[in-house]
Amino acid sequence: MDSPTLERSADGPPGGPESGADVLIRRFVEHWGMMARAWGINSTMGELFALLYITGGDWTAEDLRARLDVSRGNVSMNLRELLGWGVVRKVHRSGERRELYRAETDVWTLFQRIMTERKRRELDPTLQVLDDLARASEFEPRLGELRERVETLRRFLGALDGLSTRLMAMDSRDVAEVSRLLVDDEDSAAG
Repeated sequence: MDSPTLERSADGPPGGPESGADVLIRRFVEHWGMMARAWGINSTMGELFALLYITGGDWTAEDLRARLDVSRGNVSMNLRELLGWGVVRKVHRSGERRELYRAETDVWTLFQRIMTERKRRELDPTLQVLDDLARASEFEPRLGELRERVETLRRFLGALDGLSTRLMAMDSRDVAEVSRLLVDDEDSAAG
């Protein structure tokens, strides 16, 4: 494995002592698996991303499988999904025949890609359904209360859609400025 030192020590003899880095990596990976389940994502997908991200190294699918103790099919399926989300990429090295995988490490880029994918999978279809319901109830007087609830939700989700579109268009320098403003606001609110 051509990965950084951070994950090498876990490949030592079974039952050997875990290094401090191993403990932190394991906690990070386990937490991301738990968070993935809470977000409705496969836990192995979260764990694979977490391991790639926290170690910062290039991993083969087999090394990932061995480290997480999951099946080859599970690793393969979830790596394809992570590649599709754009948060993991294949890395090619001269003379290396095996495929290597690396996580995106720029936090803003990760946020934008995840936001784009969640918007595409969740927000856009929900807005479409709300639009369809609003149109279908438009000329039906008995459905006024239902239409009002649908329109209220539609306006709110439409505002979130607009906000997410603007956030995804920002570059990291703009985000740093917004973050600074938010921290300044928190400091003044606390004082």
